[in-house]
Amino acid sequence: MKLIPTLAIFVLLVLAVFLGYRLDTTPTKATTKHTVATKPAAQKVVPEPPVVDPLANLVGDMNAAIATQPGLSASATLINLDTGKEYDAGNYTQQYTAASTSKLVAVFDYINQVELGKATLTQTIQGQTAQDIIMRMIVYSDNDAWTKLNTYLTMRQEQAYVNGLGLSAVIQVDNMQFSTPNMAKMLQMLYEGKLMNSDHQAMIYNYMSHTTVTNLIQAVLPADATVYHKYGQIEGVLHDASIVEYQGHQFVLVVYTNNPGGTASQYNNQVNLIHAVTTAAFNDVTTE
Repeated sequence: MKLIPTLAIFVLLVLAVFLGYRLDTTPTKATTKHTVATKPAAQKVVPEPPVVDPLANLVGDMNAAIATQPGLSASATLINLDTGKEYDAGNYTQQYTAASTSKLVAVFDYINQVELGKATLTQTIQGQTAQDIIMRMIVYSDNDAWTKLNTYLTMRQEQAYVNGLGLSAVIQVDNMQFSTPNMAKMLQMLYEGKLMNSDHQAMIYNYMSHTTVTNLIQAVLPADATVYHKYGQIEGVLHDASIVEYQGHQFVLVVYTNNPGGTASQYNNQVNLIHAVTTAAFNDVTTE
């Protein structure tokens, strides 16, 4: 009768093994750990410091210079050729009688005709070579030479040339009108090589640096400053339009003055105004 306990023990062992196997093979639910995405911490935006224009005082300084001669109408425009930024003072929206500064329109237009193959510098116009006409127009401000070139080109052609440059000016017989911003832009284009090739630019620069009138803008600049300019004077009008290079600084400066009385009675005051504007502009540009 000892078999029964032994059999019972055997059955219990089998059950234990079977139950253990079931426990081991019963699938269990996997626990998934959910991680909550967190937004990255917002970076602190540091505003860039404001850009300070080193010539911020220029317009005010030129206006102050113009104000020293209340009996005159005047306008001044400076273009910083390093940055391309323009600064205007006085009556800069006004179209002034441009006088001989507008001789540059005929000169530049003719050079353009040369580069288009429609004219030459050696051809004769009314008994004078075109190059000699251009030289005399710039160096001596020769009106007879100007008349010859205007007749050859026609006022209509010169007006179309100016319009094609995107400038606003009046080009008519005995009625040449420019504002200082538009004259300054034309000189900027000359400097940037947009009006003619480098050989013709060098020729024009040579003439503009050897004009017979030197008592205006360049008179108050250092002796080692390079000035390419064209002045204008007629019936109470006195102007100077220039490109200036000095110790790494390059700028266009155009100053137009007009005596409303239409006479030269205020000539000295006009010269003084041009000097005052030039001095203020030069000091601001070279100390930026």
